[in-house]
Amino acid sequence: MDKATTGAVLGTILGLLAGIGGMVMFGAARDTASERDQLEEKLALQAGDQAAQKDEISRLKAELDRLRNDAVRAREGTKEIADGYDRLSEDKAAAEERARKLKDELDKLKGGGAEAARQNEARIAELEKLLEENGILAHLSPEEIQRRMTLHKDAFELAFSTKDKKKTLEALREMQRLGPAAYDEAISMWKKVAEDFGMNPFGQGPGTLGLNFQEYTSLISSYGLLQKGLTDPGVDSAFRIAALYGVPWWTSESGADRAKLVGDLLQTVKGYEAGVAIEALRDIQDPSTTRYLSEYLLRNTDDGPARMAAVNALQRKNTDDAWAAIEHTAKNDPDEKVRRHAQAALAARNVAVEGVLITWVGENSQGSLAGIKVNDILTHYNGVRIKTLEDVNRAKQSVAPDQTVTVLVNRAGEEVSLQLGPGTIGINGQAVAPRK
Repeated sequence: MDKATTGAVLGTILGLLAGIGGMVMFGAARDTASERDQLEEKLALQAGDQAAQKDEISRLKAELDRLRNDAVRAREGTKEIADGYDRLSEDKAAAEERARKLKDELDKLKGGGAEAARQNEARIAELEKLLEENGILAHLSPEEIQRRMTLHKDAFELAFSTKDKKKTLEALREMQRLGPAAYDEAISMWKKVAEDFGMNPFGQGPGTLGLNFQEYTSLISSYGLLQKGLTDPGVDSAFRIAALYGVPWWTSESGADRAKLVGDLLQTVKGYEAGVAIEALRDIQDPSTTRYLSEYLLRNTDDGPARMAAVNALQRKNTDDAWAAIEHTAKNDPDEKVRRHAQAALAARNVAVEGVLITWVGENSQGSLAGIKVNDILTHYNGVRIKTLEDVNRAKQSVAPDQTVTVLVNRAGEEVSLQLGPGTIGINGQAVAPRK
C-alpha cells in the first residue's frame, strides 16, 4: 500500500475514531447529567424523608412523653386506689365494729325491753298526771279532748239538774281546763250558772245552786277563756262583762298584756260595757292603762257617763300624763257635765287634807240641808275620822236613826262644822289625800 493510500486509510480511521470518541464523550456527558438529576432528585427525596423522619421522631417523642405521663398518672392512680382501698378496708372494719356494738346494745335492749317498756309507761303516766294536776292538758289528743268534753258536759247537766253546787262548779272548771276546743261549751255552762245567780238584776236570780258572790266571780277559772271573752266579738255580752270584771285580778299575768286586752276592747264597746272596761283599766296596775284612758277621752264624744268614769280612773292613776288628760277634758269636752266633772277632779288634785271629796249633793237631801257643797272635803262624822265613803257608812251604824250628828268639812282650806240631820245623807264623793 502506498503512502497515499495508507494516509487516506489512517485519516479515515482517525475520523472514525474521533466520531466514535465524540459520540462516547457526548453519551457520557448525557449520562452524567441524567445521573446528576437523579441524584438531586434522590437527595430531595432524602431531604423530604429526613423531614418526615424528624416529624415522626417528634411525634414519637410526644407520644413517648404522653405515655410516660400516663404511666405516672397510672402509678399515682394506682396508689390512690390502693390508699382508697386501704381506707375502705379501715372504714369497713370500723363499720363492722360499730355494727357489732350496736347489735350488742340492741340485744341488751331486747333483753330488757319488756321491763323498760313497763317503766317508760309508768313514767309517762306519772308525768301526765303531774301535768294534769297543774292544769296542763296539751298532751291530750283531739279525740281524748272530745271524749272528756262529753264527760264533763254530762256531769255538769246532772249536777246542775240536781242542784249539786260542788259538782256543778267542778265540771265547769274541768271543761275550761281542756282549752280552746272546749271554750264555747264552757261559756254555755257558765251562762246557766250565772243566770241562776242573777245577771240582771245582778245577784237576784233564782239562786237554786246557792252561789255566793265570791263563787260567782271565780266562775271563769281559765285565763284563756277570759281572753276569749275580751277578744271574740261573738261572745255573749254578759260573758264579756264578766271577763272585764275578772281581768284586773289575774295578777299572775302581765299587766301590760291585760291592759292591752281591755284597751283594745274599749275602742269597740259602749254603754255599760264601756264603763266596766274603764273600771278594769282603773284597777289594772300598769302604766299603759293611762294611755288607753286618755285616748278614750280624746276620741269618744257620745258617752258622757263613760268619759266621767275615765276621768275618775285617771284621777286614781295620779300621774302627770293622767292629769294632762283631765285638764284637756276640763277645757275641751263637748259635754258641760263632763267638763265640770273634770274640773272637780282638778280641784282635788292638791288637797290640803285627807278625806272624801264631795262630787255630788242631792237636792233637798240631808247633806244639802246641812250645807255640804261640791268640792268640800268631808273629814269627820260624829267625831270619827273619815277617809272613804265606807268609813261614813260604818260610822253611821253607831248612830241612832233619829240622831243629828256633827260633821266637819274642809272648804277651801278652812274647817267648817255642820249639823247633819237623821236619814240618808244624799252625797257622793271620792277618797282624796295630799300628794306626797
